[in-house]
Amino acid sequence: MSSTPLRALAAAIFGSQQHPLAAWYLARLVAVAPLHDFTRLHQAKIRKKVRLATDPDLQRDLQCELAVAAVLAADRRSRLIYEPVAGRRGPDFLLCHKDHTDIYVEVSRLRPAQSADRSATERLAAVVCGKLGQLAAGAANLLVLVSDAGMFDIAAIEGMLLALRRHAAAGDDAYFAFRGLAGSRAFHQAIVRLSGLLVVVPTATDTLYQPYQARHALPADLARMIGNWHLSADLGFLPAPNTEH
Repeated sequence: MSSTPLRALAAAIFGSQQHPLAAWYLARLVAVAPLHDFTRLHQAKIRKKVRLATDPDLQRDLQCELAVAAVLAADRRSRLIYEPVAGRRGPDFLLCHKDHTDIYVEVSRLRPAQSADRSATERLAAVVCGKLGQLAAGAANLLVLVSDAGMFDIAAIEGMLLALRRHAAAGDDAYFAFRGLAGSRAFHQAIVRLSGLLVVVPTATDTLYQPYQARHALPADLARMIGNWHLSADLGFLPAPNTEH
């Protein structure tokens, strides 16, 4: 397809070529043909999110979400639904994998620390807890976490989850309530919904961790596909501040 319609689509969404994400998203549209239909279908929703992302941090959050949309949309065998749960907080995407297996996908970001009060691992645990309540029952769930705060390997992720399980086993309801869950029972109910945690460290690596306790495992072919997303390369820059938009 000629780049002219794609430029028009990007302009309709971002309002100006000067928007920090405009050129980046146009490059995704050029590279990922199935992203065209997704973008047209959800043009109004994406445009509203662009309008609400008024500072670099919020623009970076949106960039992470749109980058995941691009890799999910690239699989022509599957249908992608944006914000599938109406009326309450839910996952960002529903991927109907090969039109027969539902995978819910939630995207979040671990921002650089503003102080040294908590370790990066403790902050990772807080983000995970805050997102567990958005995972859907009865299907596999993938949490994509972009870490602008540094590297987390499999050992760090396992250690973080083990610490959470210890708090739950001790009935530490206050710990979970402070992190967005009702308590230990809510943690136990939600953690089995987590089928995969993909930690993306820009310019470094993507790390997929699949908890063996998950009630619904990720399909093996999807897990292999996730390993080829290379989101770390795609998210290797922060949007520049823009005083005109």
